Amino acid sequence: MTVPDGAVLAASREAVLARFPLSRVSEAFFDDMLGVLPPAHIAGVPGFFVTEAVSEDIHAQFVHAGGRFYGGYVGLRDRATWITHARIAEFDVAHPDAVELAWYPDGPKEAAR
Repeated sequence: MTVPDGAVLAASREAVLARFPLSRVSEAFFDDMLGVLPPAHIAGVPGFFVTEAVSEDIHAQFVHAGGRFYGGYVGLRDRATWITHARIAEFDVAHPDAVELAWYPDGPKEAAR
């Protein structure tokens, strides 16, 4: 049985997105990412995107909202993956005691507060 190329690409894309789902991040992490490369902004979308892609159209997005900082991998061509104020509100309700990441979850500087 062979798997269509599209199915393999979709599965690998989902795996990359899952490596850094919407999370609370530290202010220092947020600030570091703001200064790495020129940030990309999309009108009407909160926060900024890191301009260097993680893979294909997947980029890290960071948002400062309600005195907290958030980040995660998103697909630029898939608005449903973008971090919005509504997604942040849902996240906060579902994770009231979320760990604040000090670096990417799969990175060498992984740490939490």
